Amino acid sequence: MELTFRQALSRPDARGRCRIQLDVTWEGQREKLPLGVSCLPAHFQPTALRVVSPKDPDAARLNAIIGRKLAAVKKLLLRVEVEEVPLTKARLHEALGQRPKASAAATPVRVTPAEFHAAWLAENPGQAPSSARRYQQVVAHLNAYRADWPVTQLTRADLLAYLQHAAGLGLVDSTVIKHVKFLRECFRLAGLAVPSWLKMQVRYGRSPALQAAELRQLLALPLFEQDALEQERDLFVLQTLLLLRDSDLRQLRPHHVAELELPGAGRVLVMSIRQAKTGDEVRLPLPPLAAAIWRKYGGVLPVSVQQYRNRHMKLLMERAGLLRPFVRVRYVQGEATEEVVPLWQVITTHTARHTGADMVMLGSGGDSNLKEKALGHAGVYGHDALERYGPLLLDAWKTVLGAKGENAPKSTQPNSQNAPKLTAGGMSFGFVKR
Repeated sequence: MELTFRQALSRPDARGRCRIQLDVTWEGQREKLPLGVSCLPAHFQPTALRVVSPKDPDAARLNAIIGRKLAAVKKLLLRVEVEEVPLTKARLHEALGQRPKASAAATPVRVTPAEFHAAWLAENPGQAPSSARRYQQVVAHLNAYRADWPVTQLTRADLLAYLQHAAGLGLVDSTVIKHVKFLRECFRLAGLAVPSWLKMQVRYGRSPALQAAELRQLLALPLFEQDALEQERDLFVLQTLLLLRDSDLRQLRPHHVAELELPGAGRVLVMSIRQAKTGDEVRLPLPPLAAAIWRKYGGVLPVSVQQYRNRHMKLLMERAGLLRPFVRVRYVQGEATEEVVPLWQVITTHTARHTGADMVMLGSGGDSNLKEKALGHAGVYGHDALERYGPLLLDAWKTVLGAKGENAPKSTQPNSQNAPKLTAGGMSFGFVKR
């Protein structure tokens, strides 16, 4: 927060006197407040206790006006700090008994979470359905809490009360942080500075990853129920072998994979993409198993929405017998809670990336640089020649998978009509054949 007296020299009056303004800057915003006071430039003392020099015959009256208005602004700033409410341009003008200058194109007035969500969707057109639903559940929670909540007027006390409410619903911190991010978006969409206190620190528990024996177990699993599970296994395995995020898997197109010559490996398929999250380029050779899956679908991967993927994945991992106990750690308002669950219950699309990183470390004898390169962290280790690290990655996967890494996993009875339905946690799911 900074208060500075300035003089508008561009438009002097008939006597050469120029208007004095109070320039207020805070959290990336700035507003010039007219004080209704003018003096000659020679009599303007912006850093002195008396802004208008005593040489001006009307200095006492002018300085008294400036002093009253400066005190009103400081009183507002103190209230903003104590009550932890946002400082706005409108509040600054109200403190001086003024109306803020109307902008040429008035921004639509938005108040409720639903209105800001509609504005966010309008600002981000053409999204995939899964991306467009990013804040849908957040808005549902905010509406249930208070549908008419003027979210850009919330105070820190309001935020703490809502966080307490979310904890009472059993929402973990990794979910609640999405609510805080949406509230920050609301301030941005309203053209307001985001309050410095509108943030949240989140700790995450250890992410699950398959062990080498479990990955081989998944590859050997005979699938004869529905195409959906077979396709999900193919996608999970491809993600694992290329250490892909779900967002990167979704953007893969045929032109991202081409055949290249690598020393000692011959002609192999190589993936070249820019990661959706970071924008960093990643180039990785496809191990034989990944190449077989890629060719199986002709480079057009049957990726469903993430919600369905996670559901199918849990059914798949349960069928594979991944019952190893896993200690799931969740944080609610910074406090850790532990729960022991079967591994299949905590598998998500991101498990593939963690599994791939572990397998590269295992197959390479602990080469962390190779793992980071496979993860696409080019900004950390710099650029490296594919001809050098490509064969090392292929050797690492050969060590992990052995003979199982040569062909795409296949269903032993692909068209069985009487196959039992899979269940997860007592729920039964039926799938339509694609």
